[in-house]
Amino acid sequence: MPLKIIYICCLLFLNGFVQAQNFRLDSVAINLKQYGLNSDHSSLFLHFDKNIYSNNDQVWFTGYLLNTVAESERYHTLYLSLVNNADTSIVLQEKFLIKEGIAFGSLALPDSLPSGRYRFVAHTNMKINDHFDGEFTQPITVKSTTINPLTANVSIFKNFDEQTKNGTVLLQVLSGNNRFVENAEINYQIGNADETIKTGKAKSSVIGELMINYPAEKITKKNNLLKISIKKNNHLKYVNFNLPVQDEKMYQFSFYPEGGYLIDGLTNKVGFELKTENGNVVQGTAVLYENEKVLDTIYTNLQGIGSFVFQPNRLKRYYAQIIGAGFNQYDLPTILNHGVALRLSSAISNHELKAQIESNDQQQAHVVVHDFSNILLQSSFDLQANRPQNMRFKLDSIPIGLYALTVLNNEYKPIAERIFFAHYNKINRISVITDKENYTTRDSVELDLNAIGRQNKLLPAMVSVSCVQTNRLSIHNNQNITDFYFFQQLLADLPTHQFNLKYNDINYLNEVLMVRGWRRYQWPTESLPNVRPKLVSLEYSGEVLKNRKQLKTPLILNTFAGSNINVINTDSLGKFNLTAANLLSEDRGRVWLNIGDKRYANYEVLLNDPLKEIRNEVINQKISLLVNQTTKLNDLNQSINITNGITLKDVVIKSKKDNFLNFAEHGPNRCGDYVCRYNILNCANHAGYQDNRKPLKGKSYVRSGGGTIVYAGCTDHEDKPNLRMLKGIHLAKEFYTSDVSNKSEPISFATIYWNYQVVLHESGNTRLVFNTGDLTGKFKIIVQGITSEGVAYGEKEINVAEK
Repeated sequence: MPLKIIYICCLLFLNGFVQAQNFRLDSVAINLKQYGLNSDHSSLFLHFDKNIYSNNDQVWFTGYLLNTVAESERYHTLYLSLVNNADTSIVLQEKFLIKEGIAFGSLALPDSLPSGRYRFVAHTNMKINDHFDGEFTQPITVKSTTINPLTANVSIFKNFDEQTKNGTVLLQVLSGNNRFVENAEINYQIGNADETIKTGKAKSSVIGELMINYPAEKITKKNNLLKISIKKNNHLKYVNFNLPVQDEKMYQFSFYPEGGYLIDGLTNKVGFELKTENGNVVQGTAVLYENEKVLDTIYTNLQGIGSFVFQPNRLKRYYAQIIGAGFNQYDLPTILNHGVALRLSSAISNHELKAQIESNDQQQAHVVVHDFSNILLQSSFDLQANRPQNMRFKLDSIPIGLYALTVLNNEYKPIAERIFFAHYNKINRISVITDKENYTTRDSVELDLNAIGRQNKLLPAMVSVSCVQTNRLSIHNNQNITDFYFFQQLLADLPTHQFNLKYNDINYLNEVLMVRGWRRYQWPTESLPNVRPKLVSLEYSGEVLKNRKQLKTPLILNTFAGSNINVINTDSLGKFNLTAANLLSEDRGRVWLNIGDKRYANYEVLLNDPLKEIRNEVINQKISLLVNQTTKLNDLNQSINITNGITLKDVVIKSKKDNFLNFAEHGPNRCGDYVCRYNILNCANHAGYQDNRKPLKGKSYVRSGGGTIVYAGCTDHEDKPNLRMLKGIHLAKEFYTSDVSNKSEPISFATIYWNYQVVLHESGNTRLVFNTGDLTGKFKIIVQGITSEGVAYGEKEINVAEK
């Protein structure tokens, strides 16, 4: 390294900033807040017990606030919505308590839930600058235990008609037993929220078919979504289908020059990515051309990513052709006449970052290391034409995580950038050790857990633990706390990894940071105002009217949430707020609001539940829906059976305005309470069973998890003149542990163990013991949470065989 570079680096390590340039770099730092990856929002992660469910399943989860914008005590409520991806309808919404940055919860999926793709969307009670804070999305798949009475196949009947200029889609509607469904009511829409091309209503023919014409020449990549709803009697089916775009290439071939641009005459590394038009990654081979001459053969891996190195000439044309996919040509980006090439030996670093910078003309460059919001290190270089200069940055003062190395020109505008990960060797992990590898049914599993940091240091930690049948974990739906915290929340749409753990594979991370972390900054020329974020907490509020007019004197209200009873005073105008403490309920999250006046008939209560605001946010959420092609439409229509011959019965859904859906004559009562064959109240092991019965008021029953309880009865959910039922905040319930000694009761849970909150001590070897059930096959133990030095994850697979 030349002496001049050594001097500049020493200045960088000792002082951090060159004082003469502070006023310009401060403006750059402010602009980073608008154009960077990070935002002034909290980070929220939820660990679900699995990501493939059946209807009637119990869902268990733990939520972690990983970093917060406001004080942690201001976060008190987790809002959880289950959304059907087919039509963005909200299936259910619940509230759960957040305490000291952690939320514990469980809920039961409706037994009417059809097969399909869904997502859980979580929010906290905080809003930052009028945007919901701490949003988290977990995709799930539901495999229904009942046969879907409607199935649909969509295919292209004709791509383009020269006379009408239309394309035609063929829709076939069939019953679950493959019979034609005639006179089904069909609604369809072509386009998106911003641009609707066509809508229509029709009925299926005698053979269950409908031809849908669409204006083929108006279809673009942005408006080509065909959304179809099918109704027959009380049954509904939703289908999404991507219409073909005229003259659209079958593949997306994208190129990402390292640093951002191709520079004339400089050696450039170029990352590339190959996908289908629907966004599926493609492992394939292509040929790189310079004009008409073959330059190289290039390949993509399992993630559809590859790279090559070459020296471009701006007077020549560079393009690629995919082998076996026709003769379409995919051009490389425009080659700049002047610029800087930035090269990293690896984007994954430990205590130092090595880079090389080269310009094709003489210029001054400023190099900054930042976290997308704040500049952490900086230095300046006088670059000579076509003379590479090496850089080495010590990262001692920088925490673990993603950062960017950005090159600015003499006007402090970005001209090259590369994202890298610092202190990879500091990623924590959870050691999961079992007493053996192979178990039998109803066997005892002994588990030793340790949180381990750098240099194998044992750390104190708080984690959640699940043990679930491996076939209930989809790679495509998989998320873990380490990948999410360091990569997924910053870099959208990461390709899946064949072994689920992205952070474990350095080659994968290098490739992903080359393409997913690639950007061309266009910063504003004027500095942006550095405004502190505006924080607002969503609270349950209301107003009491008397004879439809505002009150003139305060009124007393009461809330009843099981044993949680509170007295609330309105102000003189009848306005009031319900705090999180008022809404805590052990009674399935139900809270009753009572007017403390015997002349209650004169009063009217207007309520403002934050769930309504959350609902509007989720419904209008823009996501990339998974679109089913014809060959994939039946993937989710299959039925699954519970082992040992137990199959949940078919149900008839009857519509009724109620807070609980009562599906079975002999099942739960209107409050959702039931008693199983073993006299257990709301037994999670027998949810939805045919022989469940309604509990009787005043009678004693066995409580799930042990002990007895006297049933207090079910209060009708219809509001009374002096009572209003509110959605309260759920308190976590204990995971139901099956009695392995009871041979007459089958244990058919896919999740055989769940624990919200396990404390790991730095002294080591926290031991857990649980039992297997009657299901056999592979099971995965997943442990994840927070340690004293950041997030951590661990997993272990075990085998269960028949005893």
